Formats: sequence, structure tokens, C-alpha cells
Amino acid sequence: MFSFRNIDLSRDTETIIKFRRDSYSISFGDESLFGDNDSYLKKITERLIKFPGGLVIIEIDGKQVGQVELQIKQFENIEIGYVNLFYLISEYRGKGYGAKLIEFAERFFCEYGVNAYQLRVSPTNKRAISFYKKNGFDVLKIEDEDTVPRFRMHKSLSTSS
Repeated sequence: MFSFRNIDLSRDTETIIKFRRDSYSISFGDESLFGDNDSYLKKITERLIKFPGGLVIIEIDGKQVGQVELQIKQFENIEIGYVNLFYLISEYRGKGYGAKLIEFAERFFCEYGVNAYQLRVSPTNKRAISFYKKNGFDVLKIEDEDTVPRFRMHKSLSTSS
């Protein structure tokens, strides 16, 4: 059975670090941009307080297979939803589970009353870019102020019920 459960740092610390580091390897070719574990865990701790329900582990039949990290941010003076991470372990990619992550995110953002959400993706991560475009995202702009350029992608949410 496919399910989402809130991240519990007392039991999930090792898993979320492993998943997040792997996401950097997939996106950028290695995990060197990840930084250190303590800084990452500090961010997660703060987000768990601010956005309960937005940081989850994905399980299939009790096996931890992915992670989602969501928050609400300001972008160009507008409040938007922001995806810090959509992640599935390799054997669960390309099997339709990503759409469930999108659905989860959109429900979460609608609960917060935002009408759009964004994420950033490495231009070399062609598979992810294709997935996001297939699911209604558009490239908003290229951001190159960080150490590596990233596409900022945007999706509007329906405001009707």
C-alpha cells in the first residue's frame, strides 16, 4: 500500500539524509553541493515546525521509498508553494508514483491557500524536467546566482473547488 507519513526525526534522520544526498547526486552528478548533515537537519527541524504535514516519507508496503519536502515562501513579493524535494528511490521512478507526489503537494498547497507553486531543477536532470512539464509545469527562468544554474519551474493551481 502506498502512503505518506510525517517525517519523524527520532527515527528518520538517517533515511532523509540518505535520500537528500542521493537527490543531489541525481541532480548534479555528485552530492558535494549538499553541505553538511547538521545544517540540513536544522532546516528540516525548522520546516517541520512551520509546515506540519509538508515533510513526509513515502512508504509502499512499509518500505521507505521516497520523500517530499514542501513549504510556503515569498517569491517576488508573492506567497507561493515551494517544493524543496520530490524524491523516489530508483526502482520506483517511472512507474506513476511521481504523480502521487504531485497530487500530495497540490493538496498541501491548496490547504495553505496559495494559487501557484514552484521548484528548481538542474538543467542536466532531463528526466525530471520532462516529468514536470508533463505534469503542467513551465520553466519560469534560469537562475544562475548559485554555484550551478537551475531552472525555476512554476505551476498554477486551480482556484475553483
